[in-house]
Amino acid sequence: MKVYNRSSFIWGVAFLCALPLFALKIIKVEWWQWTIVLAFSAKYLYIGLSKRENERQNKIAKNYRRVSRGLFGKYAAIKTNLPLIILGGFLAVTVFIRAVFDTVIPIWIVVCFVILLTASVFYSMGLNHKIAEHIDKETKLTDETNI
Repeated sequence: MKVYNRSSFIWGVAFLCALPLFALKIIKVEWWQWTIVLAFSAKYLYIGLSKRENERQNKIAKNYRRVSRGLFGKYAAIKTNLPLIILGGFLAVTVFIRAVFDTVIPIWIVVCFVILLTASVFYSMGLNHKIAEHIDKETKLTDETNI
């Protein structure tokens, strides 16, 4: 067994380390938390142990900024990081309101925020998928012309 990407392999093993804690009921979790941990572990172990997937991820990382700007314009970084921007803005505003006015944010505002955040996560995931797909097509065309 050869490790092609050490950091991805370490992340995969780190996620696997949570499973004994779940199994021994040191940390009480639901079934979906098992699924998420297994999925992340499988993803990172696959990148770390697969030569082809490691090369693909390196090409995506190398060309991501150029392709995202080409596809989505100069504000592509904002579009792809929209969930983090929304989360940071919401937390800053709520902490400010809590500290200055000593009031609690109404639940309907929190529910609206969670809905907006969920929508922005799926939007950003779609953009990231389109960018990776475009890079894969470019790589495939480049590989075919070099043969």
